[in-house]
Amino acid sequence: MRRVGGGMSAFVAFAVGVATILSLLLGDNPALFGGQAGSEELARRLALPGDVLLRLVVIVVALSIVIGVANLLFVHVGRAARGAFTSAVVLASFAFTIYWYVSRRGDTSLLEAVQVPIESALAALLFLSLTLGGARILQKRADIWGLLFVVVAVIVLLGSIPLAELAPVKALSDWLLAIPVSAGARAILLGIALGAVVAGVRALLGQDRAFRG
Repeated sequence: MRRVGGGMSAFVAFAVGVATILSLLLGDNPALFGGQAGSEELARRLALPGDVLLRLVVIVVALSIVIGVANLLFVHVGRAARGAFTSAVVLASFAFTIYWYVSRRGDTSLLEAVQVPIESALAALLFLSLTLGGARILQKRADIWGLLFVVVAVIVLLGSIPLAELAPVKALSDWLLAIPVSAGARAILLGIALGAVVAGVRALLGQDRAFRG
């Protein structure tokens, strides 16, 4: 029975995945039907199942987020009941944020006023952590790659300082961010995309452990 259940799960996943892919491909390309009369209407009808499935996925993800937030709140309520001050602060902040958003009819200025300084502080800590990590790399393994890492981190840090004397350093920093860093980020995104494609193919073929039972 367990194998039968796993086979049915794999079949359902395969059928839904193929239907969604075909719906999205055919629905977004009405030219595949030769541009005949009614081709756009046919493409719209073919795209409907894919749109419905994608909306269902969005709803499920949204419900998962709501459940996760509710679970987090319950955990902090239990900790606050035991006298945890930080949990009480989290609950008070959450309640005040919801009250602000509802009473001001969608005003997010409070969230932006808190989030932007926190993000700036985290970015500063990230740069400091990178510099400290580079220094430790040179202490443990002094090679050309560790030295290159430290030099690039220092150049980027100096280029972020708004001083006229550091204009050449800022130009070099902008070039590093525009060319090598952008290439590395795209390579990481391509790797993530390939991993997602492989995971999707495994799910469609029933090779994923969740579908094998």
